[in-house]
Amino acid sequence: MIIERKPRIEVQLQFFGKVGFHMDDEKPKENAAVDAIDDDPMLKNIKGATSAIDLLAIKKQIANTPLSEIDRNIYYEAINAKCRTEFGYYDVEYAARREKEEEEKPKEMGFTVTVTDSVEPIFSAVTDSSSGEAMDVCMSRPQPVLDSAEKPTGWYKQIVSKVNTINGNQRFYPEEQYQPALDDLKKKNFPYAGEHPHPPFFRDRRGKIQYDMKIPNQAVRFRNAYIDEQKNVWAEYRTLDTDMGRQVQAMIDAGLPIGFSNRMVASMSKVTVQNMQVEVPQSMKLLTWDVVLNPAEDDAFGAPVPVNDEALAVIMDSLQKNEGEQKMNFFTMSLEELRKWKKENGGHAEMAACDAAIAAKEKEQSLLDEIQGYKDAEKKRQEQEEAEKKREEAQKALTDAVTALTCPQKLKDALLKEGEAIVDTTEVGPFIERRQALIDAIAVENGLNSLGVPNTGLAATQDPSVHVIAEGQPWKPVLDKLQAAFDDQLRRKDKNFRVDPKLREGNLAILDRVLAQMDREGNQQYKSFMHSLTDSAQAITDGAITDSAATSTGDLAQVPMISMAFMRQLFQDLKFLQLTMAESFGGTTFKIPVEFMTEDIYSQDDFGAIGEYDGIPSEGVETFMLEYGAEWLKRATKISKEAQVELSKGPFNYDAVARNLANLNLRMQRNVDQRISLEMLAVSDEYEAKTVTKEAVAATEIQAVTPGMGLHAATNAAFIVKLLCGAAPGAIPAQRPPIVRPRKKVWLDELGRSRGSLVNDFVVKLGSTKLNRGVWDAIKSQILPIPGGATPDYAVDFETGDVYFTAESGVTAENRPTIESYAYATNVSFFSLTIPNGVDTAKYYNRLVEMVTDEKAYMGSAPRFVTPDFLIGSLNAMAPVKKAELFYRYASPQGTNLLQGDMYFAVRDNIQFGEHNAPWAAGDRRLLLGKMNATRFGVGSPFELEGPHPFMAPNGQITSAKQYFATQQIAICTPQVIDKYGKTYNPPYRTIKFY
Repeated sequence: MIIERKPRIEVQLQFFGKVGFHMDDEKPKENAAVDAIDDDPMLKNIKGATSAIDLLAIKKQIANTPLSEIDRNIYYEAINAKCRTEFGYYDVEYAARREKEEEEKPKEMGFTVTVTDSVEPIFSAVTDSSSGEAMDVCMSRPQPVLDSAEKPTGWYKQIVSKVNTINGNQRFYPEEQYQPALDDLKKKNFPYAGEHPHPPFFRDRRGKIQYDMKIPNQAVRFRNAYIDEQKNVWAEYRTLDTDMGRQVQAMIDAGLPIGFSNRMVASMSKVTVQNMQVEVPQSMKLLTWDVVLNPAEDDAFGAPVPVNDEALAVIMDSLQKNEGEQKMNFFTMSLEELRKWKKENGGHAEMAACDAAIAAKEKEQSLLDEIQGYKDAEKKRQEQEEAEKKREEAQKALTDAVTALTCPQKLKDALLKEGEAIVDTTEVGPFIERRQALIDAIAVENGLNSLGVPNTGLAATQDPSVHVIAEGQPWKPVLDKLQAAFDDQLRRKDKNFRVDPKLREGNLAILDRVLAQMDREGNQQYKSFMHSLTDSAQAITDGAITDSAATSTGDLAQVPMISMAFMRQLFQDLKFLQLTMAESFGGTTFKIPVEFMTEDIYSQDDFGAIGEYDGIPSEGVETFMLEYGAEWLKRATKISKEAQVELSKGPFNYDAVARNLANLNLRMQRNVDQRISLEMLAVSDEYEAKTVTKEAVAATEIQAVTPGMGLHAATNAAFIVKLLCGAAPGAIPAQRPPIVRPRKKVWLDELGRSRGSLVNDFVVKLGSTKLNRGVWDAIKSQILPIPGGATPDYAVDFETGDVYFTAESGVTAENRPTIESYAYATNVSFFSLTIPNGVDTAKYYNRLVEMVTDEKAYMGSAPRFVTPDFLIGSLNAMAPVKKAELFYRYASPQGTNLLQGDMYFAVRDNIQFGEHNAPWAAGDRRLLLGKMNATRFGVGSPFELEGPHPFMAPNGQITSAKQYFATQQIAICTPQVIDKYGKTYNPPYRTIKFY
C-alpha cells in the first residue's frame, strides 16, 4: 500500500504569509550557512532525521539538555522547519503520532490510501489590530461537525488553546487550573458569546473585573469544550446572525483559518521555568473564547514551548506555595484600610495590587468630590438665579409704584435709589407707605408755592434718610486699600519692587481717559461693569463685606471691586504706556481713522502767485479706516482652600486676596509691556528692510556648538549659522544689523486700500525639506517650540543674526542648510562700545550723546519728516549715555519731563531719555528712538476676573483650590501708509545698535 500524506482541505497559505507560514512547494534556498549546520552536531542530527518520530526524539533530548534559551529556540525552530517542509505538519508531536498510526495499520496492495486531517494549529501572542490588545491566540482550521448522516450540522470544532505549554506571551496554563475552570464553564452552559475584537475590561465600583461586551461584536456561541491527550483545548461553536458573526462565517466558507483567544479573569504569579520568567495563574475563571480575525504582527506565530515533567513539578510546587499565602481582596477595603495595610506590610508580594487599589480608590474619591462640587455649584447658581429673578420682579414693581406717584422726578430718582435694596415684591408696598408722608408734604409745599404762599415759618419737610443722587466714586476708598495690599505682597515677592508715584500718576490718567471715552461712546460692557462696581461698593462697609452673597467663596470673582483693582494695578506700572496713544474701542476689531493726502507727500509744491484767470489748485485729505484684529489677554491663577476660608469668614481680607492674586496682574503687565515694545521695534526694523533669498551657507558661516561659546550647559543647539546680511561669505562685519521678525502686518496702500499679509518670512530648507522654526530663549540657550507649533528644528536670534539648529534637524557642518528667505534691517545706526586706548571714557561716550542729536536731525528731515521725542533702552544699554561727559550738562531739572516717572531721567534736544528693566526683544544692545503716540494701544473691555473653576493637579486629580481667569481685550498696532513702491510714509522709529 502506498501511503500519501496530505491535508484534507487545501490551505490558502497566502492568508498566513504574515504569520510565518510558507508555501509547501517552496524549495529551501542554499546559502553559506550549510557548513555551519554540519559543524553543529544537534543541527546535523535534525537535518539528517528521516522521520517525524526521529525529530520528536531529538526534541525531547533538547528539552532535557542544559542549554541557553537562545540555543534551545534555534533548535526548536529547526525541528519545526524540518517537520513542516518534509513531513507536512507544523507540530512535530502530531506528525510523529500520525507516523506511528500509519505504521500500525495493515499493509494492503493494489490501491492508494489517502490519510487526511486538519491543518495543525499555531500559537502565539499577537496584538489585535482592532482593539490594540495583546492576547494569547490559537489559529487553526475549523472542522465541521457532522450528523449521523454525515451532513454538516452548522456547528464547528477546533483547537482554541493549549495547556501545559509556554505560549508566546510567556504564559503557562496548567491543566490542573484550566480543567476546573473549564468544568465550571460547562456547568454554566457557556453563558458568554465569543466576540471580535476581544472586549476591553474595566473594574466596577466593587473593584470586580468586568468586560465591556457589545452585541454587534458577538460572533460565535459555544456548546462544548474539552482537553485532549495532546493537551489541546477543543471547543464546539456555531456562528451568530450578527455583523461579526456573518464575517466569521464568510471566513469559514472561504476555507480560511480562525483564531481564538482565552477570555478569563486570573490572578497571575511569576515563576522561573527553563530559564524563562513565566506567568502562571494562581487561580482563574474562564469566561469564553474570543475570535481573532486579523492578527497584526508579522512572524509572531510559532510552536509553543513544551514543558518537561521536572519543570512542571517546579511550577506546581510554586503554585502550592503561593496558595498558602494570605490573599487580599483589596477592592473591598476602604481607602484608610488600604493605606494602613500598605504601611504594615512593606515588601509583601501583593503590594502592587494594593497600590493599584489605592490609586483606583483615590481616583474614585476625587471624582465623587468633583461631582459633589458641581452639584453644589449648580444648586448655588440656581439659588442665585432665583434670588436675582425675585429682585428684578421687586425692582420692576418698585419702578411702577414710584412712576405712578405725583411728585418731582428728582424725588422719584431718590426713592428708586433708596429702594435698590428691596429684593421681594412684598416689601414694595410698605416702603411706599413709609415714604408717603414725605411725598404728601412735598406735594403740599409745591401747591402752596404755586399759589404764591411763601414757606417762611413753616416746618421743614425733609427726610434725612433720602439723599438726592449725586455723581461720585463710593468704591474708591475700598479700591485704594486693596491696591495697597497688592503692593505689600509684591514687595514681599520681589526685592526690586518699588512704587514710582509719578509713573503711576501718568499711567492712571491715561486709564481714566480711556474709561471716560468708553462711557461717552456708550460701551455697554463698560456701563454694566461700572454699575456692578457701584453695587459692590455698597456691600462693603469699613472693609467688611455686608452682602451675604458676596462673602461666599464662589462669588469672589463676581465682586467687581477686585476686577477694577486688577485693571488699575496692571496699567499703573506699565513702562511703555505713556509712549503710546491709548484709546477705547468696541466690537472685535480696533478701527483707526487715517488721513490720506491727495498729493504725494514727498513732492515739492510751487507756491508761486496765482494769476487773475489761472485755476486755483485744489487740496484734499481723505480719511480711511485701518482695521486691526483685537486680542484677548488671558491669565489664570488659583486660590487655596485656606484663603477661601479666610475670605468667607466675613471681613474683606485684603491680604488674603492679594497674597493669592497679586502676581496675576504683574504677569499681564509684563506681557503688555513686551508687546508694546516689540511692536515699536518691529515697525523700526521693517522700514526699508532688505530681503535676501537663497542664501547658501558656506563652511565659514557654520560651526558646531562647544562648551566655550558662552551658551548654557543645557542648550539643545548643536550648530550655529551666522547670516551674511548682505556681506560676502567669510567677511561678516562686526556691525551686523538685526534680522527683521516675521509677522502679519496691516497697512494702507497708496490708494487708501487696507492691505495685510505675512511680511519678512524666515524660511530654511535642508535639501528639499522645509525645517520648522522655533523660538530662541537666549537666557536658557534653548530652541523652544512656537506655542501650538510643531517640534522645532531651529530658532533665530534676531538681534545677533545667528541661527541655532538642533541635532535632530539633520544640519551638520557637511550637510548645510539653505536660508531660503529672510530680511535684515537697514533703519539702524551703529556705535562701537570699544574704547580706544588712552581715551577718557566720559569723553568717548560723548559721541553717543551727539549721535542721538544727529539721528534726530536725520529722522526729522526729508523724506521721513518725523521728529523723535524719546530715546529708551534697558538699564545696561543706557549706562553708556549716563557715563558721557555731556550727559551732566543736559540732564533736565526735576519736573521738566513731559513723560512722568523715574524711568525718564533726562532731556536733550527735546528728546526724553528713558531706561527700563522690563523684558523686551532688543536686550542690552539697542536704543530705540521714536515718536510718542505713533503706536496705538486699544482697550476693548474692562478687566474681568472669572471663576471659580475647579483646579486640577498635574496628575489629573481635583484639588481643594479654585482657579480664576483674568481677561481683557486689547489691540496694539501702528497705523502706516505705504506707497506703490512699498515705501512707508513718515516712519516713526529708528534704532542705534551697539557692537
